[in-house]
Amino acid sequence: MRRFDRRLLAIAGIVLALVTFVALNVFGALVLRPYRLDLTETRSFTLSPGTLRLLGSLEEPVVIRLYASDQLAERNAFLAAYARRVEDMLRAYAEASGGKITVEVVDPEPYSEEEDRAVGFGLQPIALDDGNTVAYLGIAGTNSTDDVDVIPLLSPDRERFLEYDLTRLVYNLAHPEKPVIGILSGLPMSGDPAQQYRPWEIYRQLGQLYDLRWLGGDIAEFADIDVLMIVHPGSLSDRTLYAIDQFVSKGGKLMVFVDPHSEAAAMRMQRPGAAPTSSNLDRLFAAWGLRFDKDKVVADPTAARQVQFPSGDRMQIVDYLVWLALDRNHLSQTSPITAQLARVNVASAGAVALADGSNLQFEPLLLASPQSQLVAVDKVNFFPDPLALIKEYRPEGEARAIAARISGILKSAFPDGPPEGVEKREGHVAEGSAPATLIVVADTDLLDNASWLASQSLLGQDILIPVADNSDFVLNALDHLVGSEVFADLRGRDVALRPFTRIAELRRSAEREYRAKERQLLDRLKELEDKLRALQLPEGDQQPVLSAEQREEIARIRSDILETRRELREVQYALRRDIETLQAQLRFVNIAAVPLLVAILAVAIALVHRARFRRRIETAAVS
Repeated sequence: MRRFDRRLLAIAGIVLALVTFVALNVFGALVLRPYRLDLTETRSFTLSPGTLRLLGSLEEPVVIRLYASDQLAERNAFLAAYARRVEDMLRAYAEASGGKITVEVVDPEPYSEEEDRAVGFGLQPIALDDGNTVAYLGIAGTNSTDDVDVIPLLSPDRERFLEYDLTRLVYNLAHPEKPVIGILSGLPMSGDPAQQYRPWEIYRQLGQLYDLRWLGGDIAEFADIDVLMIVHPGSLSDRTLYAIDQFVSKGGKLMVFVDPHSEAAAMRMQRPGAAPTSSNLDRLFAAWGLRFDKDKVVADPTAARQVQFPSGDRMQIVDYLVWLALDRNHLSQTSPITAQLARVNVASAGAVALADGSNLQFEPLLLASPQSQLVAVDKVNFFPDPLALIKEYRPEGEARAIAARISGILKSAFPDGPPEGVEKREGHVAEGSAPATLIVVADTDLLDNASWLASQSLLGQDILIPVADNSDFVLNALDHLVGSEVFADLRGRDVALRPFTRIAELRRSAEREYRAKERQLLDRLKELEDKLRALQLPEGDQQPVLSAEQREEIARIRSDILETRRELREVQYALRRDIETLQAQLRFVNIAAVPLLVAILAVAIALVHRARFRRRIETAAVS
């Protein structure tokens, strides 16, 4: 009877445990859903202070409609799970807004009015199965004045940027009057012939936040703009230079991109009207107290990106010292423009600095290390040789600013008034009465898609995935100049490219050793070829007659070549061995370590319970 009671008690305990488990899950789903513990390194699932400030300051109601087809749950569980996470995020926005944001989840069934409305908003359809079924996963937001902003397609690949996209949508609806950015550019940012006249991605993102005005021709005055953005200026007229000078001297905000060698311009040189590869504002910079050398580019082995380069009869992976991936060690951690960023890519960039005797305030934003070197631009102009740059590299011990924020009283480049031929206007300023603010970037390639985006196909759509924070840097800088820093806490929280820095350092260290030995081998080969040519007879087809000493010399050199090649193989083997060992350790930690710890903990708990049970039995037996 006692054994029967124990069996009933065990069954009842199991049933009670199952009921408790289900009840706790239901309770958690209904009550605890808004509460989360975010354990990610970059706090990817926690609303940032910038978002909370924006949501707390909303004055007008905003309606956000999440168009998520129910067919996703039946046909694509991965997208359905992502749709639920997006809905959770939107609910968090609504709760933080104090009722100003209303969230509606809509199922746009085929041939329904809701589907027509989704199409009218411009949402992109998703082809499921073999293309016979169409679904939607996108967002459309409206405000009280019927302004509309949309996210046409919610891609799981952009989940790490979901908060930025949602906050940008809310910001646009809450601030329908956008700041005006005037763009004076020598590069085809608004419609690139090399990309079927599509705008650059940075230009498209700027258009989401600002009212863009494309400027051109001979400009007499910059009126009704909040920030002037100059990109790779060509040969500007005196009238335009004077207009820029007076705009900045009178307190206008300026962001300027110049370049000793623009890779983007070089790629487009064959097209009519292409911009030159170098740009400068030398007359204005000289008057303002800035120094920019248009004949030098920055080389920095601590940030060099790797490229493929033919060496001998095979392709090699080498460090290209003038293509830089600037990580946190090269970004200012005290400026809100760059403090939240992880990586900015530049190519053949120059350096900007204050001129001797300048009284301006100079704050570096993008910075090359003290191991950097200034290299003549003609070494990277037409047929750059990464191996030659490595061989000729000499550190100069000076950290150089690739981008900087500059402020102070500016002196006009036209102290005596407008230049000849320019109409005189009232209010000429020979020296500013209030501090001016400008941001100077000595590189234009960071704006080009190729520098910071990778293309990936998803559901029949080409998705551009950021591998660097280039656009975030530009947007943060413009927000700083405009005075709106809502997005500073959001941008750069994560990027698609998260390299293993230890592995990269191992590879770079071995590469340096390998390249040095490879260069020695190539030099020896050249020396051997020169000696063989010197031994050839000047006339006829007779074979050269070599002395015993010459044959011994050639044999010795060939023996040295074989020995060097053996050493190269050893270096390569050591490189692969170190990297593979570290990768194996990382795989173990990520895959096996946690289950192993759980198993060890379970065994330990079982042993403790068994020891306690045995002690109770022994105590009962004694009593």
